[in-house]
Amino acid sequence: MTRASRAAALVAITVATAACAPTTYDSSVATTDAPATSTTLPAGTAADLLPLMLAEVQGMSAKVMAGSGDGEAASRIEQYWAAIQAEVRADHPEMVEDFEFVVSRCRLAADRNRPADADRAAQYMTALVTAYLG
Repeated sequence: MTRASRAAALVAITVATAACAPTTYDSSVATTDAPATSTTLPAGTAADLLPLMLAEVQGMSAKVMAGSGDGEAASRIEQYWAAIQAEVRADHPEMVEDFEFVVSRCRLAADRNRPADADRAAQYMTALVTAYLG
């Protein structure tokens, strides 16, 4: 065995055994459970739920900037959309892609911490609700 191969073997063994360090848990650190999620969709017509959805979308930017509650707000917006999607598709099929754009912008804003996406979604949502409800 050459000197270089012995050195390489020694490095490999050292790295392999270093990975075997024991895991320790700090029991003094408090753990919190994940918040409960609702699988029940909001109930109501598009006329009932669109103003609520609009309010959530308009509040997204502030939540994204604060770094708090934006993921939950995006989930509620997705739930509102799931609840009214069939009605919108039946009454105004030309608006479906626009609503889906707003919902995706809200999720993107929350996931990537981008308040500008939330602002853009709020502008689109305001115009959509006005056009839908008249």
